[in-house]
Amino acid sequence: MGSKSLCITYLLWLIGGWIGLHHFYLCRDRHAFVWWCTFGGVFGLGWFRDLWRIPSYVESANEGQAFIEYYTSLLRTRQKPYFNITRFAGQLAVGWFFGLLATLTISEEFHSDHFYVRAIIVPFAVAVGVHLVGNIGREQVSLTSCLKGSYPLLLLFLSDPNMLTYMSLLSTIMAQRNRDFRRTPDKQRGFCTRVFILAFAGSLIITMWCSFLYFNASVTTEDGETIKLRDSIDNFFNSRVWKDFKETLRNIYEDAKVRGWQNVWNDFVKAMDPEGEENAYQVLGVDPNASSEEITKTYRKLVRVWHPDKHRNKDTEEGAAETFMKIQKAYETLSKIKARRSRKNEQSRRD
Repeated sequence: MGSKSLCITYLLWLIGGWIGLHHFYLCRDRHAFVWWCTFGGVFGLGWFRDLWRIPSYVESANEGQAFIEYYTSLLRTRQKPYFNITRFAGQLAVGWFFGLLATLTISEEFHSDHFYVRAIIVPFAVAVGVHLVGNIGREQVSLTSCLKGSYPLLLLFLSDPNMLTYMSLLSTIMAQRNRDFRRTPDKQRGFCTRVFILAFAGSLIITMWCSFLYFNASVTTEDGETIKLRDSIDNFFNSRVWKDFKETLRNIYEDAKVRGWQNVWNDFVKAMDPEGEENAYQVLGVDPNASSEEITKTYRKLVRVWHPDKHRNKDTEEGAAETFMKIQKAYETLSKIKARRSRKNEQSRRD
């Protein structure tokens, strides 16, 4: 595996921990995948726990002498790993999540005609989630054990709204009863192979989410009518908003062919008003071509009108103070911009 740095691991945890980047660095690919598809280990809980768990992960990845001695001793003295409530909860949560995602992937219309499809796919998805968490790190469990817990309850709780919970719980219990140490390290794969496997697994999750959104998600209109998302998407592409947007893009493209992309980009940046110049002109009520003297004159006039000392009334005091601050900020913005441009013009004349 090579020597893994604790500092680099913490850095990756900080900048990409929500997607399991630090686990991928430590070759804990299952761990990384779980973090990616559950938003940081069940909405950030796992990511936060890693804060104090990372040193042990790095030690395990490096397989130093001290760790080898400890792990060898553990294998000699125990038949199976210690019960870990965190792993148990993780198996339960991820199994339930995978089962829910599999349920949502299949549309209600398709399920009503082919009810057996969910009966096959959902328990399998639950078992895969439980199995995935159960094989993270130095522990392992067979998929068969997880399946023995997810399928038996199917006929008893097929119509029960808590079916996923029962399946996940029994599958997790069966996995815990049959867990074992990982006595030999996982076969080390090349970087490209690891990325391909994770990308393939990730594409399956994304495809399931897309299927849910397209077939099952819906939007509610102001009249209270529920419309399937797939129908609303078709209507959107025929709407005036989309047609106007396409026309705008076409105009930008034609303009760019004539004037060049750089000029179009400059116009776009200017329209975004990043320095607040346009807004400052509006606040002061002056023309963009106004001179520095005109801006200063207008500013002083507005300050006299909106100074807080002239608005002691409780009903107008707060609004006047806010307006006064906007005037101050607008004047400072324009003063800086005018001064900078003046210096540039002076420098250009000298050159």
